[in-house]
Amino acid sequence: MASLCGQHVIVQPDHLEDVLSFYEKFGYVEELVQLMESGMSLERTHNGIYTELGILYCKYTPKRLLDHIRTYNSKLMIPKLIRACEQYQMWPEAVFLHGSYEQQDQAIITMMEHSPSSWRHDLFTQNIIKVANHDLYYRAIVFYLEEEPMLLNDILKLLATKIDLTKAVSVMKRTGHIALITPFLKSVQS
Repeated sequence: MASLCGQHVIVQPDHLEDVLSFYEKFGYVEELVQLMESGMSLERTHNGIYTELGILYCKYTPKRLLDHIRTYNSKLMIPKLIRACEQYQMWPEAVFLHGSYEQQDQAIITMMEHSPSSWRHDLFTQNIIKVANHDLYYRAIVFYLEEEPMLLNDILKLLATKIDLTKAVSVMKRTGHIALITPFLKSVQS
């Protein structure tokens, strides 16, 4: 009965927050998730339902979050869900949301700061070529030197047209590992 009544209330964006806090206050988390999931199929559904369900997944069932984000990406209030992902340390999901919200700089920073859980080479390369802050190129070089030195030449080849080669060489000289990028230097020598 509560679920049936709740479906009529959650379609009103002004009352959604009250319903959420009421259910959570009394510990009815599973019932709340079921209510929100059933609310997605209603006629008068709104973006708040999708976003709040994503936040509930952050809090209580994190394994379901990434699938939810991929499925309903266009219906989410992404900045609000990003804040929740960061609050509950859901770094891969935060990176995915930053990338889909055209915030490649923030996606790269998040991957570098939380690399054990959120870094993936393919995702990193997709985002690094679209960043607006060019200093991130050189931070990425140092990051790859520290975290994945065997992939350093790959990232340098990808960024070859975007970076100042003299600056890249000086960054590598400062680290003392200039020999690692010899294949890259030979490829761009012309």
